[in-house]
Amino acid sequence: MSKLTAPKSHTFTDRMFRRFFLPTLLSALGWALGDVADALFVGMRLGKVGLATMSIVAPVYMIYNVLDVGIAVGASVKYAQALGKGDAKTGVNCFSQMTIVSVITSIAVGIIGLLGMPFILRFLGAGSQHSELWNYTKEYLQIMFIGAPFTFLYFLLYYCVRCDDNEKLASAGYTIGFLTDVVASAVFIMGFKLDVRGAIYATVLGKAVGVLIFLFHFTRKWTILRFHFVKLELKTITSALKTGMSSSFGYVGQFIALLVVNKLLLRIGGSSGLAVFNVVQDVSYVALAIYTALGDTVQPLSATFYAEHNKTAVKRIMSLGMLIGIMSGGVISMVFAYFAPLVCRLFGLSGTSIITGSFAVQMFCLSVIPAGINIIWSSCFQAIKKERLVFLINQLRTFVCFLGLALVLSHFGLKWFWFTFLCAEILTLIIWVPVAISKKQDESSKVFTYLLDTNSSDISELLLKAEEFCDKNNANMKQSYCVSMCVEEVCQAIIENAFNQKGDEYIQLTLCFEKDGTVVIHMRDNAVKFNPFAMKTGSDYDDDEQLASLGIQMVKTKSKSFFYRRYSGFNTLTVEVE
Repeated sequence: MSKLTAPKSHTFTDRMFRRFFLPTLLSALGWALGDVADALFVGMRLGKVGLATMSIVAPVYMIYNVLDVGIAVGASVKYAQALGKGDAKTGVNCFSQMTIVSVITSIAVGIIGLLGMPFILRFLGAGSQHSELWNYTKEYLQIMFIGAPFTFLYFLLYYCVRCDDNEKLASAGYTIGFLTDVVASAVFIMGFKLDVRGAIYATVLGKAVGVLIFLFHFTRKWTILRFHFVKLELKTITSALKTGMSSSFGYVGQFIALLVVNKLLLRIGGSSGLAVFNVVQDVSYVALAIYTALGDTVQPLSATFYAEHNKTAVKRIMSLGMLIGIMSGGVISMVFAYFAPLVCRLFGLSGTSIITGSFAVQMFCLSVIPAGINIIWSSCFQAIKKERLVFLINQLRTFVCFLGLALVLSHFGLKWFWFTFLCAEILTLIIWVPVAISKKQDESSKVFTYLLDTNSSDISELLLKAEEFCDKNNANMKQSYCVSMCVEEVCQAIIENAFNQKGDEYIQLTLCFEKDGTVVIHMRDNAVKFNPFAMKTGSDYDDDEQLASLGIQMVKTKSKSFFYRRYSGFNTLTVEVE
């Protein structure tokens, strides 16, 4: 594989990363604030019993997340991979099928939850029947199950709209949805005195607002993402679920861990210990929001570049994610550790609970950076079809290591329990890193990348290297000719019709031999919006324009398939040659 020289090689990856990351960061912060707001206002209103209620219902959210996030992530990754390969039809079909699956699943979850409410309450450990804790938990869950369809559609639309070159609208819907939750929580809980009902009313309202905003994406003419009523295909659904569930299934382990830990803390620390644990969880939502944003940025970009076989770009995306994550994680940890007592007071803790809570928050802060590393790499592995590694990481950090260490450390007292977060994240790293290194594969001989700088590079040099690459991989004469023709005609059309010849104009080319012998050409340029495949011939064109258009027509005739889209601020082309 030819290696691009920095910093020109980062022209596309860095800009695409920034374009995704900033809106995604706002979304992650909005999500964190929405979750914190519920606990914050409930804690202010009801004190320890309110915070205990929020801890009791937390395991149900884990089961929700297994399904709604699993469906959403699976659909979005498969959609991004399909469009990265230039196969919009497959991407749209997958989205349509997973939308139907999402709606059916959400309705089933709601019905099962409402019918099985007494059993669920006992299973969660909501105390004796008709006690204050029991009633609060029941009120919360009833509304939660009724609003299930909004929650499922909210995540599905967010993840998929983001992958359809509309990350700004996705971020707006996600952020406004959670800010609606924050404001509504204050109004319903503190104003209308609805207690825990106010918290879940606000949550459902926020999801509904977000869904309405996401739907505006489908009113735009350039949108590729569309919903069609389609026949469900088991192969498509299971493939998407396999990808999505590799990370979301970790919530099952987290569900079990939370059930055990809740009961464990009630035994060794009483309601005060459970309230402190809830505070630590809420702090984690904000402290880890930066990593949620980085993971959500890395995932669609890595899926796109992986589909293009551009490993150099995947590595660059991961380098940016890790650099930002480590630097920002250190700052966030120090801030929360310093203001730990104030944070505990804000959540309604008092007396000795503040001392315990402050220590717990500070111990959690030590785990922020290793947790962030695990989250970012998990997102990357999910995008590049290493689902087993994703499953391993998430099961280790949320279930196996966390629960095992919690049970061991709690024997030494409540104070030692708070070291669980740090130890679990570090042990997870120690286990999965050697496994990932041992599974590393090198297929670079099948991939060729080149950065065409229109100021200093010559197309003839690119064509020569492309021809050498084809010869190296035993391409037949027809393939070599078609590849050279496609590269030359498309590059020439872009340079002559889209570039302004003022410098800093690039075309990035990736050639790949697929397993079936097909050669796939991926091209990305930073010109103004221009689709060379839309060029037409006709008597109203002058000679130069007609000649350029005829060249593109030849490309369309000789190629197996061709695809164009404007993605993340750049023109993206895919051509397949048999």
